[in-house]
Amino acid sequence: MSPRRSIQVPASTTNLGAGFDVLGLALQLYLRVDLQETSSSRPEFQLLGEGAHDLPASEDNLLWKVTQRVFEGEKQPVPGVRLKIENQIPLARGLGSSAAAIVAGVSCYEALTGLELSADKFFRYAFEFENHPDNITAARFGGFTVSAVAENGKVSFFRAPIAPKLKILLTVPEFHLETQKARAVIPRTLDLRDAVFNLQRSSLTVAALLRDEFHFLRESLRDKLHQPFRAPLIPGFEEILCLNQEEISGLMGICLSGAGPSVLAFAEGNLDQIYSRIAAIFERQGLRSRRFELEVDNQGRTIQ
Repeated sequence: MSPRRSIQVPASTTNLGAGFDVLGLALQLYLRVDLQETSSSRPEFQLLGEGAHDLPASEDNLLWKVTQRVFEGEKQPVPGVRLKIENQIPLARGLGSSAAAIVAGVSCYEALTGLELSADKFFRYAFEFENHPDNITAARFGGFTVSAVAENGKVSFFRAPIAPKLKILLTVPEFHLETQKARAVIPRTLDLRDAVFNLQRSSLTVAALLRDEFHFLRESLRDKLHQPFRAPLIPGFEEILCLNQEEISGLMGICLSGAGPSVLAFAEGNLDQIYSRIAAIFERQGLRSRRFELEVDNQGRTIQ
């Protein structure tokens, strides 16, 4: 019997207000894959958790498509594999579920062969399936990440661990928003004043998170590039953003998680009241929501 390997990939939240396609945080919510080689010529799948009844338990599964592509690219035969895939990450909610699947797919190749790909190769394969780095970098390397893509496609990134004193509250509405639709509403040109506005605040977010100066987040999470244009797609989100202007005890700042519709709140306490205020706004729009209290995952992808 071949040894069993286990892969764990964290969820991720990105943009963090003004840091569109640049800033990311890995979160302690996971996609886990147990895999074992078999004598079969075809993969066997067991899906559990979020999306288990919606995702294909077949070779059409995104995770397996990525795995096959890496084996093909590295000119190695694909072995027969039994996969148990357990997912905690809500789908199409701005929490990096696709990025986690892509990272897990590349990781299946590494786990089965015992060969770790270089960062350049890792990103090259990942970008064939998702061509922006923020979720991918956070899911793979963990912590707080800043990513940039050069004209030749090479990714430069920075990562840093985040202290556990930062509390993260996610409010996840029972409402799907496809990333492609959320991207389509963003204008292709930007007024210089709005560009400067975002540059100032994204830089301030980096400083705030690296120096534990979390009191800056209320201002630094403001944005004029994507949130105002995505807000009409998410019932109640404009009203939720207005909570940033109120003096709610413990609240440090609110923004959209990734492309949405999940709402990310940074807090130093009083999570019950903060969640109640956000959930009540969604409820008035006819949307139920779920609550996740999380910390930053500082490990990123792991293989055992």
